[in-house]
Amino acid sequence: MKVGKQIIFLSLIAFVLHVVWENMQAPLYQGYASFSLHFPICVVGTIGDVAVTLFVYFIVALLKNDRNWISTLNKKDFAVFAVIGFLIAVGIEWRALLFERWAYAEGMPIIPYLKVGLTPILQMTFLLPLSMYLTKKIFV
Repeated sequence: MKVGKQIIFLSLIAFVLHVVWENMQAPLYQGYASFSLHFPICVVGTIGDVAVTLFVYFIVALLKNDRNWISTLNKKDFAVFAVIGFLIAVGIEWRALLFERWAYAEGMPIIPYLKVGLTPILQMTFLLPLSMYLTKKIFV
């Protein structure tokens, strides 16, 4: 598959996965009123999630000097992407909480020691490698 199509498919897959997750976890944030009011907010968050996914894709492409690297993914790579997703998510949450970009509602499970919400951490930990996997399996 041509790299351009691969990037488009990766973006679309990541968008669908993240927009569903963002909307499912939205009630766990303060200020949530309804799906219809928060859907646009979730779409903005999803665009950021897709940007993170593409950033990771391009960094790996630079490191491997191969823009088509996704076609050679293996189980070890998926584990590495899960760790990268975890670290990125923790960094994003710490920064957002520090600068009061958002706050958690009472229902948000908090990860001890890290003091960040569980669902946004799981989101990037699982969906970053899943986006890569689905792109490889379905479109490569």
